[in-house]
Amino acid sequence: MPHRSSASDTIFVNGVLWTGAHERHGHTALAVRGDRIAAVGSDDDLLNLRGPGTRVVDLAGQTLLPGFVDAHAHIWKIGHLLTTLLDVRSAESLVDLGARVREKSAALPSGAWLYGRGYNEARFPEGRAPARHDLDAVVSDRPVVLMRTCAHIIACNSRALEAAGVTRDTPTPQGGEIERDAGGEPTGVLSERAMGLVLQRMPPPTAGEYDAMITAALRHQLSQGITSTNDAGVGPELLDTYRRLDDQSQLPARVNVMALRIVDGMGVVPLPAKHATDRLRIDTVKFFADGGLSGATAALSLPYRHADTRGVLRMDEQEFLALAREAHDAGWRVATHAIGDVAIDQVLRVYEALGRGPMRHRIEHFGLPGANQLARAARLGVIAVPQTIFVQALGRNFRQYLPDALLPRTYPVRAMLDAGVTVALSSDAPVVENDSPLAGMQAAILRRDDEGHDIAPAEAITLDEAMAAYTRGGAIASGDEASRGSLREGMLADLVVLAGNLLATPPEALTSLQVSETWVGGQRVFAR
Repeated sequence: MPHRSSASDTIFVNGVLWTGAHERHGHTALAVRGDRIAAVGSDDDLLNLRGPGTRVVDLAGQTLLPGFVDAHAHIWKIGHLLTTLLDVRSAESLVDLGARVREKSAALPSGAWLYGRGYNEARFPEGRAPARHDLDAVVSDRPVVLMRTCAHIIACNSRALEAAGVTRDTPTPQGGEIERDAGGEPTGVLSERAMGLVLQRMPPPTAGEYDAMITAALRHQLSQGITSTNDAGVGPELLDTYRRLDDQSQLPARVNVMALRIVDGMGVVPLPAKHATDRLRIDTVKFFADGGLSGATAALSLPYRHADTRGVLRMDEQEFLALAREAHDAGWRVATHAIGDVAIDQVLRVYEALGRGPMRHRIEHFGLPGANQLARAARLGVIAVPQTIFVQALGRNFRQYLPDALLPRTYPVRAMLDAGVTVALSSDAPVVENDSPLAGMQAAILRRDDEGHDIAPAEAITLDEAMAAYTRGGAIASGDEASRGSLREGMLADLVVLAGNLLATPPEALTSLQVSETWVGGQRVFAR
């Protein structure tokens, strides 16, 4: 019988454990002491660690695994939708969209801006995005701004354009687009860096509103079993908010926050101070090389199927290299949004010029890499952070917009792993409504969109590989593999309990499993 001082605080028994370790032992129990895992093994062995105050949790055949890591999400934006932002992700037509805007406007005070997010014109029978005349017809007495689901395009009414001073004479910013009609007038649709012309004129949230957004988003993620997350690109004011919440012990989950170096309306901002506690890490900088696939702004080597465009590169390469080198030399991790093959080439050239450093750099999305680019990424130790949930949620856009030659390599996770690239799966929420890691894993295995069409089915991976990419892979991408991402002695007791045997569940049924409990640092923080 172990000495009393070795007694555990909590012992989980009678479970199905997926440890994330390479070896498989059929473990059924796990012991926690303080905020760490004390032991993993059989029920009988670990019950020997029980003391007078030990809590014993009978899993009754449920699955216990490391807490999920969402390696790329937008935390405060998830929280914005959960608090005050108009959610139009489920709008089915321009008429439906207009009705939602009109209803929201009626609830706002006079003069307030109306801000919404999530429309996807591929779902609309009209087959096009909203323009200023559509929005003017439903709300003309206040500024209206709707962000597309990809977050790379906004649609504005006339009042919003007027408030921002956008006219036919406004020059198009480098790395952005102002859509114009045949007469040269802005249609109200702005993409990439042109969005800042309007977004920077909108009243920013207050500190209290930011606090509420971040807290709401993290609690939502805990309900999905996500114990560690990444906020993929924030400005200085939000970095200050995160630091304050951490100082006040108000962060309910662990967050890796990426600092933007180029902020619309502010230009280049200085490298902030690094920050590292058990709840908050700030040591990654974020850049954007191109736009999004579903909105046809990702930079491709071939024209899109539906439009005479190849997307847009957002940065001059020399400026990008100079800013990335500054961060690299200062010991920061560089994370760059790059979806199209042209953008991926640009990022790899920059990373090759930087060489290896103390931090492994990341490519966010990594949507359309070719074999040569995968080999280069593997040589550099690049961490890929793709979103297989896009295959399910945005497959219609990919089928309609991508040229035939590129569709078979859309988010090619199988090829990434085979090339030796470390993969961290993620959601990019709130780009998609369903940010459950189980949905992302299911999409990685099935490679099927929500209309039943296969999208690059040869790029499917196994359940074990998907789980590793949503746990250990995410920990590596955050620089936290020494403390989380697997169930081993000494690791943080960040855990998720799934109602059922995950390992015996067919891929089609993965999303039927519910998160029963979520634990952070040995404390239960969510229970269904």
